[in-house]
Amino acid sequence: MQFNVEDISRLNLTLKTKPTSLAFGRALYAFEYQQQHYWLKTQAPNVNPDYEAGFLNELAFYQQCIEQQSCTDFLLPFQIMPDVNILAEQQVSGRAALIVRHADLLLHDCSALSTQEIQKILLQVLNAVDQLHQLGWIHADLKREHLVQYQQKVYLIDFEHVQEINSQIALQSLTATPRYMAPELFHGAAKTIQTDIYALGIIIYEWLTGQRLAAKNYQEWAYLHCQRLTIELPEHFLLFKKLLNGMLTKQKEYRFANIYTLKQCLMTEIV
Repeated sequence: MQFNVEDISRLNLTLKTKPTSLAFGRALYAFEYQQQHYWLKTQAPNVNPDYEAGFLNELAFYQQCIEQQSCTDFLLPFQIMPDVNILAEQQVSGRAALIVRHADLLLHDCSALSTQEIQKILLQVLNAVDQLHQLGWIHADLKREHLVQYQQKVYLIDFEHVQEINSQIALQSLTATPRYMAPELFHGAAKTIQTDIYALGIIIYEWLTGQRLAAKNYQEWAYLHCQRLTIELPEHFLLFKKLLNGMLTKQKEYRFANIYTLKQCLMTEIV
């Protein structure tokens, strides 16, 4: 994938940014080129420090993947453009931009899937996250919409909160989505491989049950994750209960330590 500045200036870009994000300087565009669909993301400087930090963090992650020539099968085709000029009336010029190939959401209604089909999908997800971890990173913001599929492969997207494993960055401000937060994060602990695993557990649990966890505010989410959450699966998916128990254990030290042990459980429990 290789666009140039002239290509971008000629494209018919459609603004898809949510109003709140737009007010914070974020711009997200969709466009089509040679019958392929893409996203272009950019961020206005000096508007919102958190949004700007997230965007720059994601750019730095992608740039490091390029420089290290790492095996990054979990990344969609992408391109970093250091300087773009988009639609003068929207005053987007002289900014870096990230272009990523469009992909479809991975997880849809699974009620009609067999346990073997579920297992196959989960192994693809775990392999993608494991590859990220093996490179020394945690995603730190895993959620259902960040798991996508393109040409029958599973990919991860949105790396604004990605951080190096064991960086010991404590949760000074809420940079995680409460729905997917491990109990220790509500107590100000740093994100780890285990917090990625917990978030994956919530994603898988909601997918298998076909129901979303519900809470009205941050305090209710904290109570749910730290005390109230119990695993109740449909009868035909009970084979996955041991897996989810190991992913969603409230005490971090009793949770799966890494994706390898998680995959071992998945492959040995489901036959």
